[in-house]
Amino acid sequence: MQRVGNSRRNRKAARNTNPLKRLRDSRVAAHLHLAEAYVSLAYCVPPLDFFGKGRGAKHVCEGRQLLMYLAHVEFGLSLADVARRYKKDRSTAHYACRRIEDRRDDPCFDGMVSEIETLVTLKDDPVFSFGKKECA
Repeated sequence: MQRVGNSRRNRKAARNTNPLKRLRDSRVAAHLHLAEAYVSLAYCVPPLDFFGKGRGAKHVCEGRQLLMYLAHVEFGLSLADVARRYKKDRSTAHYACRRIEDRRDDPCFDGMVSEIETLVTLKDDPVFSFGKKECA
């Protein structure tokens, strides 16, 4: 009988993964939680509402679209990973990114998105600049 779940092989494989990759993944997860907090404040939505099964109210849907956009563009997650995180289809994540890109033509909306991007960016994180040469 084959065991499913946390087999000995899976636990051993998890220990042998690259520690830098694990650190990067945890940093991305932490910054994504931070983005969820800022977007929930901007849209006056409890963060758990972004993970609901249904579409939700308009402001919940727009906030989730912004989170999907940030997860894909700012943090580099694939559309499939973004969709999985928010319990949606990959095509829904793609639509959310296109919709936010279109809405960024509005200077007011673009200012809000830029402010959130500045607050949650990984560009200044030393883990993500590891191995890159510094310009003098």
